[in-house]
Amino acid sequence: MGGFGSGRTYEGRPRVGAAKQIKVGALSKMGALTEGWSATLKWPGSGCDDMEGTFADDTLRMSWNVVADRESLRVVMPISVSWSACNYGGRRPWILCPYCARRVSALHLSSNSRHLACRHCFNMTYESRNVDAIGRSWMREEKLLKRIGGSWGGGPFSRDPSRPKGMHSTTYRRIHEAAFDEMWRREEALNDFCMARFGCRWG
Repeated sequence: MGGFGSGRTYEGRPRVGAAKQIKVGALSKMGALTEGWSATLKWPGSGCDDMEGTFADDTLRMSWNVVADRESLRVVMPISVSWSACNYGGRRPWILCPYCARRVSALHLSSNSRHLACRHCFNMTYESRNVDAIGRSWMREEKLLKRIGGSWGGGPFSRDPSRPKGMHSTTYRRIHEAAFDEMWRREEALNDFCMARFGCRWG
């Protein structure tokens, strides 16, 4: 097993989302940021046993077992939580990275399952920064379609996903139209490129 942040999946800088992560929003929704909270968190495929978590005094204390070289190592990591005021009342939680103390919304698990740190400490980058404008458009369309239960496969109308249960029809139409707009702008951009480069239209 490598050291802190070693053994990355991608060549060059690792991508956000490639590693398991803890998101402060998900923790808040499950009640993990409530004084006195205590629970076992299931984390399939993480390379470590189930995590034990407690919350008290604005500190999330996580502990888990890691098996390496036929030996079990117990990792204990306190994670501080800070709060910021919202414009319309209430407050928003943030995680403080245990290594650099940055206020972040997510921590990522290292490849050896022994550390939780922010993307800056792991020198991570976003997938969208490693593709061109056309690639980013595909990613935006896919993200929109996933919100309404679809997936990319030749344009949003090729599978026309049904409106998810509980989603307002206005919201569904807005997301569906935004996905179509992404496809339309991408087609226009490809046509402009083909005309300028080859003197013909795309498709």
